[in-house]
Amino acid sequence: MLFCFLFTECLAKQKVDSMYIRYFSWEDYNQPHLITCTNFEYELPYSEYCISDQITIYKFLDKINDLQNTSNTDFSVGCKILFIGDGKVVKTACLSSKFVLINGRTYFCTKDLIDYIDNMVHNGVLVDTHNKYIYGRYGDEYIHGREALFLKFETYLAKNIPDKIKKSGDIRIVVHCKSDKKGKTTRVVPKVYNNKLSDCEKKDIECLITKFFTHKVKWRPDDTRMMSDWITINYKIKTR
Repeated sequence: MLFCFLFTECLAKQKVDSMYIRYFSWEDYNQPHLITCTNFEYELPYSEYCISDQITIYKFLDKINDLQNTSNTDFSVGCKILFIGDGKVVKTACLSSKFVLINGRTYFCTKDLIDYIDNMVHNGVLVDTHNKYIYGRYGDEYIHGREALFLKFETYLAKNIPDKIKKSGDIRIVVHCKSDKKGKTTRVVPKVYNNKLSDCEKKDIECLITKFFTHKVKWRPDDTRMMSDWITINYKIKTR
């Protein structure tokens, strides 16, 4: 309860000008698979509504104060709310009919909160989402940005891959990583594609890739990141 109060007070000090509600469905069966906060915009035909009435916004924040904390859990997100202050997203809340994820903590959702959101959607201004910028594609999650990640990765591979392998032709690499909310890599699943390489050589490259992403890469902290979220990297080694 104290945490929620501090969350509300923090938003109040940041002068929340408006809220954007991205809504798809409260029902899990309407979703093709597990949808998270980070991949919500990639996959769902959601509708977006803008709420700018200050009384409505702070009544909503008051309702968050009544939520009961639960253990960290993954759930399929059907609604995502962005709190906007001075033209920037200052906080994000992700919801299903059962749970709410705020500031990296999970709470039980209530029918009263759902009804209030439904009412905000009904009275909100529909936003054209046609040309929205979507972040988090193929390396944007790296703490220093995509270009820095690929430069660092390229330098690492050039230094550590044997010359024999470099002469085998182009090598395509797909890496799936998991990260905790603070940006630490918790799992790496690499896959190497090149028909001229032996299984042993592919394994050697995959081990190098795993070491790189485990020990040398820190992702952007994200308190909406879930245990089921994957960060995907696509890369090609140009060989001679």
